[in-house]
Amino acid sequence: MAHLTFRQAREEDHAPIVASIQTWWGETRTPEEARELSLLLPRLFLQHFAATSLIVERRTDAEEPDAEEPGAAGPGGAAGALAGFLVGFHSPDRPGTAYIHFVGVHPELRHQGVARRLYERFFARAVAAGRQEVRSIVSPANKPSIAFHHSMGFRPEGGDYESDGVPVHRDYDGPGHDRISFRRVLSAPPAAKA
Repeated sequence: MAHLTFRQAREEDHAPIVASIQTWWGETRTPEEARELSLLLPRLFLQHFAATSLIVERRTDAEEPDAEEPGAAGPGGAAGALAGFLVGFHSPDRPGTAYIHFVGVHPELRHQGVARRLYERFFARAVAAGRQEVRSIVSPANKPSIAFHHSMGFRPEGGDYESDGVPVHRDYDGPGHDRISFRRVLSAPPAAKA
């Protein structure tokens, strides 16, 4: 059985992430649609927000499964195969807000808690950085993502109309690009007793 290792993202993760987007979403989209989807994640996200983004690697040589590594693979073994990623950041303009921009999990590992663990790690880092909320945007056509965000405690914010009972913002990302705006309030960790 493969072990999963969670670590901070690096700029050099960009090419494998783009390739994974084009492959992992290839079964539900045409090659052109999958390529266009990968354009939503330009290199600049990992040049400027790698410290707040996460990578999951599948390793067969890991001694400790579910380890969290702060940086590059080093003396513990070579980097494993990309199994998932979360690209997010702490907003420079909204000091209390963190934002999850793009998340992907290898199709063989979906519905096994990998995305949940990515989100939980992101939440913990956001709380440690003094963030009080996390936001994310989802297409109204992406029913699995909508359900997942609800299960993670996100609530949709009011929109211009409703689709399947969920408020949607018309033309949020430009004409014809409607989106659901999700927000999750973060809980501060319990204060240490003196």
